[in-house]
Amino acid sequence: MKEKASKNKYKKRSQIYSVWLRFRRNKMAVAGLILLCILLILAVCAPFIADYEQVIKQDLTQRFIKPGAEHWFGTDAYGRDMFARVVWGARYSLSIGIGAILISLTIGSVIGSIAGFYGGKIDSVIMRIIDVIMAIPGTLMAITIVAALGAGTTKLLIAMSISQIPTFSRVVRSIIMGIREEEYVEAARSYGSRDRRLIMKQIWPNSLGPLIVQASLSMAQAVLTISSLSFIGLGIPAPTPEWGTILSENKTNMRLYPYLCTIPGIAILLSVIAMNLIGDGLRDALDPKLKN
Repeated sequence: MKEKASKNKYKKRSQIYSVWLRFRRNKMAVAGLILLCILLILAVCAPFIADYEQVIKQDLTQRFIKPGAEHWFGTDAYGRDMFARVVWGARYSLSIGIGAILISLTIGSVIGSIAGFYGGKIDSVIMRIIDVIMAIPGTLMAITIVAALGAGTTKLLIAMSISQIPTFSRVVRSIIMGIREEEYVEAARSYGSRDRRLIMKQIWPNSLGPLIVQASLSMAQAVLTISSLSFIGLGIPAPTPEWGTILSENKTNMRLYPYLCTIPGIAILLSVIAMNLIGDGLRDALDPKLKN
């Protein structure tokens, strides 16, 4: 038993290592991973990098100072330090984006697993409901939910999670419908495994690859949507330093002081590019056709 467990553990490690080797060959994907890690470090260490007092404290004597040694990213119309606001903005934008994708991935996986594994009437009913929801664009659905619930961090997280659930449900359903007839699933069923154990032990581990790729790509879209909602006043309200909120606050001064919108815009751009590069790299690394 110990030898079998050690072999399985070694096999699992070798598979992860082979995926990492293929991912590492993609220089753009590695660059995206490094960039995302830098952004995540800034988000996690925001309290140690910049005091939150600098984010919300207004000092009209310091307004519209251009980027320099004292204020790396300059100051805005209220004299607030833009560097501190952008760093703390990473904390809000990335945390809500990642949290929304994790919630929607969990709920979508359960719904898709039930539909794909059992099929028949259950699948038909669930998929027709999903089709109705997917007929509404994700951004429009998020706007509708936020408009109904009101602005706020928690409400925005709920809206983003709900808007992404149908996508993951569809992906999981399609994967499970292709896996449920495999020989190892039939063998596990013949040994008397229950449906829940079959799904969790046999089917889900073999569907992680496409799900990870979909999650990384959806995360980029989620960050972009969060910033868009905040920009139009339906996301995180001011003075909370979310990237879209920073853009919205400074849009009237963009012509005279372009750095006020350029810097948070670049932050959004870099985060979306990094996540898309990672998603493309994972898609290539996890594709069985590219193993050889």
